[in-house]
Amino acid sequence: MTIITPKARISYPHVFEPRAAAPGAEPMYSCSLVFEAGTDLSALKKAVIETARERFGDKSDALIKSGKLRLPFRTDVEEKGYPEGAVFINIRTKSKPGIVDRYAGTDGKPVPITDPDEIYPGCYVRASVRPYAYDTNGNRGVSLALCNIQKLEDGERFDGRKAAQDEFEALEESRKPVSANDLIGYGADEETPF
Repeated sequence: MTIITPKARISYPHVFEPRAAAPGAEPMYSCSLVFEAGTDLSALKKAVIETARERFGDKSDALIKSGKLRLPFRTDVEEKGYPEGAVFINIRTKSKPGIVDRYAGTDGKPVPITDPDEIYPGCYVRASVRPYAYDTNGNRGVSLALCNIQKLEDGERFDGRKAAQDEFEALEESRKPVSANDLIGYGADEETPF
């Protein structure tokens, strides 16, 4: 079962190159999706609950209520610096996700994004995710696997990084073009500057 998330802001995007979460861990493609307060997450929550019931049966509801079954929805936003009232999920995959823009190409389908600078912390995206259950080493729960990402629009960067054009001022009106006269005097017997 694959679900398309609502609009979210992406954080910690490692979607073009995999990254190991800890030394010795397997590198994975990953990111966090931050949903603003009031975002309708009912379809995601329903898929997670259905996956829990499939894996853990009748005891899943009791495990969820008691907190013994981990769910992917996180509200500890203050320590992450996310907006108050937000909910976030961490998603990852071993396979490289497809990443597309909101604009259509000549075939009518979304144009692929290949420039890593396009997907930065704070831009708005939606993702396709797949819920899965786990029960390993005493840890039980349901997580969401990352499938693909679509960029929806630009947003204020979470990391505070500025574009170079916004950080510096121009020192001259324009670059003086190089003409043929500028190259006179550089012969075969003289050292060339290039």
